[in-house]
Amino acid sequence: MIWNDDQQTEILIARMNRDLQLYDIEQNEQVSILTVTGGTGPIKGLHKLDEKIVTCVESGELQVWNDKSETVSEWKCGPGVAVMRGSEEKPEIVTGGMKNLLKTWNLETGQQVWSAKNVPPDMLGLEIPIMITDARFIPGENTILEATKLHEMRVYDPRAQRRPVKKIVFMENPIMCTSLTNKTNQILAANSIGEMGLFDLRSKVHPMCKFKGQAGSIRSISGHPTMPLAASVGIDRFLRVHDLQTRKMVHKIYCKARLNRVLLRNELSILNDRKSAAKKEIDEDEAEYGKMTEDGYRSEGDDDDVIEEDDVWDVMEPVAKKKKMSHDDVEIVEEVENQKAKRKRKAVVVPEEEIKEEVESDDDVEEIQKPSPKKTPKSGKKVLLKKKARKV
Repeated sequence: MIWNDDQQTEILIARMNRDLQLYDIEQNEQVSILTVTGGTGPIKGLHKLDEKIVTCVESGELQVWNDKSETVSEWKCGPGVAVMRGSEEKPEIVTGGMKNLLKTWNLETGQQVWSAKNVPPDMLGLEIPIMITDARFIPGENTILEATKLHEMRVYDPRAQRRPVKKIVFMENPIMCTSLTNKTNQILAANSIGEMGLFDLRSKVHPMCKFKGQAGSIRSISGHPTMPLAASVGIDRFLRVHDLQTRKMVHKIYCKARLNRVLLRNELSILNDRKSAAKKEIDEDEAEYGKMTEDGYRSEGDDDDVIEEDDVWDVMEPVAKKKKMSHDDVEIVEEVENQKAKRKRKAVVVPEEEIKEEVESDDDVEEIQKPSPKKTPKSGKKVLLKKKARKV
């Protein structure tokens, strides 16, 4: 699916039976335009250039159609095509697929402009298979992005060389689709198990973040050109809209069927209508119930029952703060605790039975002498008290 006009009111749809249909959003009408002939396999790519439509089938037959549904030009771009996508800046398209290297074509002349070269063999000397799943031009950078089934994305610069200038590995499953975002150097990619990540092509090798919520393979992603939003669909039959800044899911809609493609309009009318409707409800509630406070709504006649904020602070009693201890007070408390600990240590008496057992276990000792109890010196005050008691 692609947009057929700049106002984004018409959608050009390619069916599995090779029929091209035009769907009008405003009139809710769908009209068949033409049927693609030649080659084999389903349609793998659509592109609109002025009043011309470019189609490419799986066997590699690429055709350019005019507004009268007539073929203007036709050529072959190799078998096993998996993707064909056009450029918004110049009249060129890019093609690629299974055992079909990435190539760019000039739509005006039908000649090949550039062709990629396969990456070097691996450490065992084996050739890396060519399995392209998605490709697109990166506007403003003169580079091309390629996604493969080898869970790898490659960035090509046709001005510099034929081999990729950067490789980005994403998890361990085939990458199914990619998308541009509102920032030129950031892209989105999703794989066959429902993992979608945001990447920065400048310096980041690993994904900046991953988005949760998807189940199953993601078949299509569409990023908004001016806002940090992206819509994704897949075989789990849900349409999800994520916010790229907060990394949260904004909307989720169940569509009852397995989804293959999604398009996101520049004017997000659904989101704008919801915001305006929510604001309108708030305005109506305020007009109906009167003023709104932190405790809830109150009418204009209830001013006498409401306690003003200044009165509340006057009624409340101030909370007394505890006085902080000085350094000298802390030292006195520590000294008292140390003295208590010393007294407890002196009060510990070892029982006689334990002493006997320890002595009997030693073979060198023949006799056990009972330790004489030590007399603790009595203080002068206690002696005077005892003498006074005897006299009484």
